[in-house]
Amino acid sequence: MIPIPLPDPLDHHALALAKMVAPTSWLPNEKVVHAIGRAVFPTVRCSSDNPRLSLLKIAGKAVGMYDDNATPEWALFWSHGLQGTRPKGWVIAHVWPTSHDINAYTHLANLAMVREPFASLTDKVGPLTEFFRWHAWNVYGWKPQSESVPKKPEGFDKISWRYLEAVANPKALIQQRIEKLNNERLRILRKIVGVSLL
Repeated sequence: MIPIPLPDPLDHHALALAKMVAPTSWLPNEKVVHAIGRAVFPTVRCSSDNPRLSLLKIAGKAVGMYDDNATPEWALFWSHGLQGTRPKGWVIAHVWPTSHDINAYTHLANLAMVREPFASLTDKVGPLTEFFRWHAWNVYGWKPQSESVPKKPEGFDKISWRYLEAVANPKALIQQRIEKLNNERLRILRKIVGVSLL
């Protein structure tokens, strides 16, 4: 019996992959990131121990909600005035694996819309994580508090990035959606933080 070959590391292809993935992804507009200035929603990633839509409590007080990727998607789309739901072929990727950090999970600087076939390249320890993390630090001036300052990857300056268009008042756009919709997630969040989330 011949063993199945293990996958080869892609690190030596990272620059070539980054040149393909970065300009075919959509990243938050720098002006919008700075206008919001913090995580959009008080949510973190759900798990088997903390199911979706359950309350996140600190010292017995509800401070947020466990969620799937709905609130990060809302954060990215609503802050840029995008209508509708995510089309097939896209994923909302997190730049850092800080899914249990309430200050990072829906922070725009931590989000990117990436073509589905490329998602694993930007995820966790994928070969493009260094490029996306340095981009977030270099362009937005942001990283999760628990993370070290990233290092600039070799060849970073050869990459072109694609950004969503800026809007005049992203906080107002988000607030309009919050007031207009009445789904279960928003009803839970309103009980925690009130009508105005920003």
